[in-house]
Amino acid sequence: MKILPTIGPETVKTKNLKFILNKTEIVRINSSHNTIDWHIKTIKKIKKINSNTVVLVDIPGVKPRTKNSTPIFIKKNKIVTFKYGFKSKSNEILLTRPLPKKIRNKKFSLDDGKFLFKIISKSKNSIKGKSLQECIIKPKKGLNIPNSVYNDVLQEKIYMQYLNIFLKSKIDAIGLSFVQNKKIIQKIKKKFPSLILISKVENSEGLKNADEISKFSDAIMIDRGDLSAEIGDYNL
Repeated sequence: MKILPTIGPETVKTKNLKFILNKTEIVRINSSHNTIDWHIKTIKKIKKINSNTVVLVDIPGVKPRTKNSTPIFIKKNKIVTFKYGFKSKSNEILLTRPLPKKIRNKKFSLDDGKFLFKIISKSKNSIKGKSLQECIIKPKKGLNIPNSVYNDVLQEKIYMQYLNIFLKSKIDAIGLSFVQNKKIIQKIKKKFPSLILISKVENSEGLKNADEISKFSDAIMIDRGDLSAEIGDYNL
């Protein structure tokens, strides 16, 4: 069995990092968290300790995350609007990305399915929901809307932005979040043939196209948090 450790604020400490790099051939960093500068320094540190270590950078996809900088307390049955934009009013929480182009569900969740909301109304840039429990929304928590389809053009744009940043750091592999079909994999493989491409199946659309995604990827990653929030624990 191959073990793929994720390097974070604690494991990046020199003592811990040396121990990990002595036990595995590949490590992962998740660019959805921390700063770009932190990730670049971490890659450099890993390669300095062991230049042969395969570095996988997990780059974010189109899933929206909350933009709150401090925790937000939400009472049960409270009506909250999640909005993609630049300004917010009371009872509105801004999102980092646009909502899916197709929303086919009556509920959505936050934080890997921990907190459920019943959809009251939706528009192109916002979704209003009633909280089904009391909860605390911490910063940068992901929003999942089961059975939704995301914009592939926006997905490709996000991938390329991160690739242009991290390729300068001589990374070996990339994790593509929320892959929905083979098209984007083929484009990236053609443009960057030396990169190991690991496709992350994280929503129902990606699961529907899992066969073709698998054929064109070097490896598949099943994201327990997002995929379970999208299709349910039993189906996972």
